[in-house]
Amino acid sequence: MRQRYDNVAKFVTTEYAEPFVELILKYPNATVLENLATEQITLKARETDSTLKVQFPDEVAILHNEVQAYNSQEPMPLRIAGYNGFLIREHKLNVYSSVLYLHPSAGRNDPGFYEYGGYGCEYRLKYRVIRLIEIEGQSILEAQVPGLFPLSPLMKPPERMGPNRWLETCVDATFTAPVDQNNRDLLLAALGIFGGLVYEPQMIKQLLPEGIMQESPFFREYIQEAEERAMERGLERGLERGQKKCAIDLILELLSEQFQSESIQTLKPDLERIDDLDRLKQLLRAVPKTPSLEAFTKSMREI
Repeated sequence: MRQRYDNVAKFVTTEYAEPFVELILKYPNATVLENLATEQITLKARETDSTLKVQFPDEVAILHNEVQAYNSQEPMPLRIAGYNGFLIREHKLNVYSSVLYLHPSAGRNDPGFYEYGGYGCEYRLKYRVIRLIEIEGQSILEAQVPGLFPLSPLMKPPERMGPNRWLETCVDATFTAPVDQNNRDLLLAALGIFGGLVYEPQMIKQLLPEGIMQESPFFREYIQEAEERAMERGLERGLERGQKKCAIDLILELLSEQFQSESIQTLKPDLERIDDLDRLKQLLRAVPKTPSLEAFTKSMREI
């Protein structure tokens, strides 16, 4: 899943684990006992996973949930098989896996199983495929679980309600949710980030309080992680030149995620002419705060 959604997905799936398990994953009568460290899943940590130890009426088990913004580059059945085997060995409990697809077009071709057989051996693993667009969004709003409201713009709207009106409805429900101001701001910021998968940034900006997404801990962690990635890649090369190249690559990558414009690559020569690494870091921090590609281009010349 793309970096910008990692911390937001973790916030929803772990801070609101029980309603997530019941209303999104559709596991009835499950009590969450423990949120297990996601780093245990694999040598290559994936912070977007939530791994929960739960009590069902007849057993204690592990629920492993993979949250996927778009279609996975690596075949999902192979990933789930790897996670499943590790968790069974680690916890000595039955493991039930799900994949939650955020974008409306994602997950259509996920078969939901991995199997093979031959030479007297047989293996079959079935996991649940959940696509947010197939969940009735109004039912989530009516359940009055504010922690799930950030996911609602990606769900199926009521019949005869257009997408923009549905986004407004989800924002209004979050504004009036029975939570304190700090949590309301967090939920609105998370809704704005998830909504950016399918809605125009300008519309989200109009509906949300000014600066709420950029001031959220999600974006601060996002930028910090991006800077660390640039530094790590540069240090691996052992050259300041390598750090500059990585910073430029990350700037272009983040701009592409935010604005999805083919003209972004035309900025690369101008960025490469910047010799000051600190200036490139300033531009990297500025990406999430910029309202348009034109505004970023202007700030690139001013910083």
